[in-house]
Amino acid sequence: MNKKIKNIIKISFIIISFLFLTIPWTSEATLVGTTNNATLGFTNGISTPFEVGIYRVGPTFPIDIYVNTHGQSVNAVAAYINYSASLFAVDNIDYTGSPFTIQWESSTSSPVGMIKISRSIAAPNNVNSTNAKIATLILRGLSDTTPSSDNFTFDFVAGDANKSAVFLADASGGTYILSGVYNAKISLDGTPPANVTNFTATAGDRLISLSWTNPVSGDFQGVKILRKTGSYPASVTDGTQVYDSNGISYTDTGLTNGTTYYYKAFSRDSVLNYSSGAQVLSAPRDLTPPAAITTLASMALTARTVKLDWTAVGDDGSIGTATSYDIRYSTAAITDANFSSATQASGEPTPGASGSAQTMTVSGLSGNTTYYFAAKAIDEGSNAGAISNVVSAITYRTADLNNNGYVNMQDVSIMMAYWGNTTRPPADINQDGFVNMQDVSIMMSQWG
Repeated sequence: MNKKIKNIIKISFIIISFLFLTIPWTSEATLVGTTNNATLGFTNGISTPFEVGIYRVGPTFPIDIYVNTHGQSVNAVAAYINYSASLFAVDNIDYTGSPFTIQWESSTSSPVGMIKISRSIAAPNNVNSTNAKIATLILRGLSDTTPSSDNFTFDFVAGDANKSAVFLADASGGTYILSGVYNAKISLDGTPPANVTNFTATAGDRLISLSWTNPVSGDFQGVKILRKTGSYPASVTDGTQVYDSNGISYTDTGLTNGTTYYYKAFSRDSVLNYSSGAQVLSAPRDLTPPAAITTLASMALTARTVKLDWTAVGDDGSIGTATSYDIRYSTAAITDANFSSATQASGEPTPGASGSAQTMTVSGLSGNTTYYFAAKAIDEGSNAGAISNVVSAITYRTADLNNNGYVNMQDVSIMMAYWGNTTRPPADINQDGFVNMQDVSIMMSQWG
């Protein structure tokens, strides 16, 4: 027994096992013969019969052979199908789910380029259906092809039982009733589109903005972007997918500041051929600085020290905890323009939580001198807040040893207690390592 069909494939964006895609159209396959009696055809599970299909080179894909008995009861079928063995491999013929359970013939290479299937059903059973499955062909594309005519064709001549055939389950022992077939035209595509170009990444606060230029290609369908840490994605399944569409930009959010993220963009066609991939990396960073300190206050403690107090601000504005302080002082008024040229204080405290009290003592100052102070809070991203309010304080005179605002006999008494001392106490007014008559002379010059 023999068989042949005319069925033309239709296919549209259906992913099977993630590895191939079909693209169905709205038209049906062209009929060879008539529909007066039984017909044979192909179906891809979407269109029956289907006319034009495109599949990816490499992965397998299924095509069913079916029979429409035209309202009649049949008990035997034969499907002989011509195809190009240099372009297609028939990896398997699956008969699961076929009502024709008795096999007479099953061949994919005798002769080369022809599939031969002959099946029947045990009496008294019969088949009466518009789409009874005969078998599933498991095909695999070997090379790119865009045929101009049908390339899966039933070997069919009406009335010739040595070719594709359908037989009635009747008393005469089987009457030939195949009147028409639907052939198929299957294209194969194993060539991906070009990579995207101008692939860039711009870091933001916990986000990275990606942009690119899509290739100018007739079969370009979209871009799949994957993300990893530590290294670039090696394939379209390696990493976290962040994008899969046909746009030209995407913002990846919810990231961790300071972490380097590696991206690869794979352009794809309709059957999921992927390009080699364009890659870029970037690390998001904190762009929100701490708030400006507005509560800075100063008070002279001695001739050489000033105490500063303020309320801590946050990491992002007034939220969280800043990372460090930059506290500056100068004998000239401090502004935002000259802040960096003022002297930086040493020993700034570690920032506390926003709203907590902070204090420090600036030492090493000169006596009886007006000093100006300003501060900035800095976060972990090295973002500095705006300059604080500027405050000033006048240090005490160096001979005012008890810091009461006067140089008098009380200070002389303190000096006498340290006379000859070499540990540089406050009574060592000139800090030369000795409390002696040179210090007395300085005290006399500041008397009153």
